[in-house]
Amino acid sequence: MTIYPAVLFVHAIAVLVLTAVLSIEAWMLFQLRRASSPTEIWPWTAPVPGLAAASIASLVIVFVTGAYLTQSLLAWDFAWPRFAVLGIVLFALFGALTGSRLRAVRRLCAATENDGSELLGRVKSSFLKVSLSIRIWIVVGTTLITAAKPGVGESLSIVVTSLVLGVAFAFVPLGRRTANSNGSLQFALPRAKTKTSRTVKE
Repeated sequence: MTIYPAVLFVHAIAVLVLTAVLSIEAWMLFQLRRASSPTEIWPWTAPVPGLAAASIASLVIVFVTGAYLTQSLLAWDFAWPRFAVLGIVLFALFGALTGSRLRAVRRLCAATENDGSELLGRVKSSFLKVSLSIRIWIVVGTTLITAAKPGVGESLSIVVTSLVLGVAFAFVPLGRRTANSNGSLQFALPRAKTKTSRTVKE
């Protein structure tokens, strides 16, 4: 009996943990972008150290177990394992840049003297959204590569498409208040309906 099934199980669990970390980070970023003062920002920076540790640990496990699974299949001569490793490297790069920025936010929150403008500017930075979105799509693209096992051209196109989609989806509104626009729309519809009913009555 080989340890291949056990390693595959650990690999799948690590990917699930990585996905959970991205989900928590997305919710945290949503709340940070809604904050309007340093006191509202500080509670949502508490998960940063834990998320960083979980992300690093799961990413290392994904790499080690993935390398073992690839070696067991004697697949290193193919293109797809190398592009899967490239996806892991890109994920780690954007994760490290995001972690440094979030740690800077925590330091500013802990500082006794700050006017809040720099802090609000950091949490509303577009880079945090772009990095998160790119890492989500890297996970999707890398999963597709390992499942489909394509050639060089297809693997490269999957990686490039993941990066493009990550940047594109980063500009979807996240954490912005839309209560006023929704309210005006709700008031506008009854007025239009009343006007129509009067016209029909006349």
